[in-house]
Amino acid sequence: MRKMFDEEEDDGFSDLDKKKILVTVIPFVLIILVLAITLLAGGMKKEKDDTEALQQSIMDYADEHGEAEASIRREEQSTPDAAGEASPSAAPADADKVTVSPGPVPDKDIMEQGKVDFSKVTYNTESQLKEMMAYWADNNQKALDDLANLERFMAMSWSLKGTDDYFYYGDKDANGLPNGTGIAVYRDNQYYYGEWKNGLRSGNGTWIHYHIHLTENKTDLYTYHQYTGGWKEDLPSGEGSEHYEYDTDLLKKGIGYDTNLIGSYLGGMVHGEFYITNLYADGTVKEWNATAEKGSWIYQSETKDKKGNRTVYVDIHDPENYIWMKPAENVNIQVPCLIVNAVIRSASS
Repeated sequence: MRKMFDEEEDDGFSDLDKKKILVTVIPFVLIILVLAITLLAGGMKKEKDDTEALQQSIMDYADEHGEAEASIRREEQSTPDAAGEASPSAAPADADKVTVSPGPVPDKDIMEQGKVDFSKVTYNTESQLKEMMAYWADNNQKALDDLANLERFMAMSWSLKGTDDYFYYGDKDANGLPNGTGIAVYRDNQYYYGEWKNGLRSGNGTWIHYHIHLTENKTDLYTYHQYTGGWKEDLPSGEGSEHYEYDTDLLKKGIGYDTNLIGSYLGGMVHGEFYITNLYADGTVKEWNATAEKGSWIYQSETKDKKGNRTVYVDIHDPENYIWMKPAENVNIQVPCLIVNAVIRSASS
């Protein structure tokens, strides 16, 4: 037994030896752990410091680069041209501007027959135009509107569908042509009351286009349009004004739609100085000044935006605020939908 015990002692360590080993090794292990933790913490701090330094460098660069770009833009905006004058600046892409509607022109024959068979509706052109003329002479707009929406009046206009003819009641010359004061009805619920000469609208008069839809309307912005003022050879010429009313459910946000244009016309086109009001989808109405020449608005400045839009109206309260328009649309601006040089048709029913 003694021998066996001695052999076990020779193969291992005594308790004293184990204690000595532990006392010697543990401090080294602790030292290594402390060093490892210190190095790890230092590395993380360094990495964090490096990351923050990199981010700051990026921000500094961005600031410097942005300032450089801003300087370049300012220089471009004020670069002198060949004549030594500063070139006009382009409007910023995010400018708070309003683009004018191109003046959507209603389709011809807007009044669909719908549920009413107008071919079976009885009407009498002479008596109806005489009735309407009396209200027009009294300047009774409500009565005119009510009459235009009656089936017998719509049937009278509908009978001219697809033609440029008109029914007439009023003064005539020796040849039976309108001459003096009279009233006419055209297709699409269009009416004219005023002065005539040699069968053409000449002098002063009012033209109205009622946009009456007997089927659901999804595209025609207008509900009513009129021109009042001077006429020459069947076209608006001289001082005059246009008035538009709209289906507000179809107005697009951010676009100004002309409601009143008061100015002068030449050959049916805008020509001269204008005072304009327009309507926005949110119900806002704004006032503008503009000048036109032979159907085109004269630009208020040389400024263009990135899409090439130009300034056509200027705010009457803020000379730095404009309405913009595409140059391609700034041509042949006229009273829309007019039927010109139409042929008189017998007023018999």
